[in-house]
Amino acid sequence: MKQSNLKKRIRSLIREMSGEETHRCLDGECVPLSAPECTIDLEFRITDAAADRDSFDTRTDSRSYYNGLLKVLRRKLRKSKKMQLQNLVDPLL
Repeated sequence: MKQSNLKKRIRSLIREMSGEETHRCLDGECVPLSAPECTIDLEFRITDAAADRDSFDTRTDSRSYYNGLLKVLRRKLRKSKKMQLQNLVDPLL
């Protein structure tokens, strides 16, 4: 295993053991919810899901599905931004 891959794996295991909530990005990498990469990925997913949702007629099952998905993604984005703000205020925690 290459050294860079080994470092990524070790960081991943440390995050899992610390109990910190993680997010799986579109590229498959798991990042902490407090990481800027998480926010960027969530914003991209929200934009993409909203565009897909808007392509459906109102009051359809597909549109309802996307509304639910958007609700969950937005909640996760708010939590991610809150954690990032806390890290800026109290970087030692």
